[in-house]
Amino acid sequence: MQSVGNFGVALTFVLVLCLLASNVESKKKPRRVVIRINRETNHTKILNSLQNQQLVIESKLELTSSSEGTSSAGTESLINSYNTEFYGDIQIGCQSFKILFDTASANLWVPSSKCEEAVCQQHNQYNSSECSSYIANGTSFQIQYATRVTEDVILKGFLSTDTLEIAGLTVKNQTFAEIVTLPESVFNRSHFDGILGLGLEQIAIGGVTPPFYNMIAQGLVDQPIVSLSLTRNASDPSNGGKVLLGGSDPTLYSGCLTYVPLSVVGYWQITVGSFSLGCSKEICSKFEAIIDAGTSLIVVPACALKKINKILGIKSSDKRDGVYTINCNKITSLPDITINIGRKDFTLKPSDYILNYSGTCVSGFTSLAGGAQDINIGSEDNCCSPWVLGDIFLSTFYIQLDYEYKRIAIGSRVTNYSTSSCS
Repeated sequence: MQSVGNFGVALTFVLVLCLLASNVESKKKPRRVVIRINRETNHTKILNSLQNQQLVIESKLELTSSSEGTSSAGTESLINSYNTEFYGDIQIGCQSFKILFDTASANLWVPSSKCEEAVCQQHNQYNSSECSSYIANGTSFQIQYATRVTEDVILKGFLSTDTLEIAGLTVKNQTFAEIVTLPESVFNRSHFDGILGLGLEQIAIGGVTPPFYNMIAQGLVDQPIVSLSLTRNASDPSNGGKVLLGGSDPTLYSGCLTYVPLSVVGYWQITVGSFSLGCSKEICSKFEAIIDAGTSLIVVPACALKKINKILGIKSSDKRDGVYTINCNKITSLPDITINIGRKDFTLKPSDYILNYSGTCVSGFTSLAGGAQDINIGSEDNCCSPWVLGDIFLSTFYIQLDYEYKRIAIGSRVTNYSTSSCS
């Protein structure tokens, strides 16, 4: 405080001297001063200065022409299986696997060669004895998934560590789970071998570092961002979209992205402003929703499903194997769905939320029967308990997951609508 006071006294003294000098000068005879400006010379100096500043900025940001178009983001092409599973190829150690990318879990697992169950034999299995990069761990592992089946879906195994290769990126010392107990009711018909979780580290089981966090720590990606662009194109299963690890691709969306902060850090969970069918039939407002690429449909509480089915003309007798069928001829007469997120309306057309399998049409909405509590979905009697926005929603829009700022971004895919038609 003493130094500040001394500085104030000194500054006041200087100002007084300047004021006295100004009074003395004002008493002298005024003198006309003419300043000649060489405009061409000054113009040249300004341009040179701007050019120098630009070079400095480019040097700082490394935006020189030699680095244009380069990025450390990895791009994984996806395969579309019946518009319900989107998976890609990875390699663990010296072995290849087909992996489902799941945003509602944070662990990587594949079937183990030590699994003797018939369902394991249908998939690629990890054999540690074949890979010299294998590092033993042995810690027991267990993970549970919420599904529409009545039995518990619990996977058991143990942890191991090896090199992970994905989207052209090599992740060293990635710990993953070797599964020895795989529920047949769920995985006997799956086209993928295992699951790679893209959830936040807060939900990783066993304190295992999720794969994308290792990519960030090992400097393999430029940005702590994962982008999803799922493509529903039954005529070309190999074109299932893309997963971008470490960046964004503006060519995959149009307009601006809408950013929404996470309401709960762990899952990619956000607050949804409202959900409406048509222009006036609001089903719910200000509720929680989890962005989940590992879920095929949009999972809602039973209360909300009843309201949705009534508007769509779906009856209880239309239920088959946990999903609801609908007459394909009705699709063109069904209303648009408007989901307000981040104060912006995102629209799903009937062709977006109805799956058509060669004349058999299935509603994109379902409800978990007694399994909702497994992922803290909440009460099925409350229409506004947390929802799960699965691939029906994700394949309609461009989704960006921001691990640093704990937020998601939603954009309009270039081939889809994203604004409400309600006036």
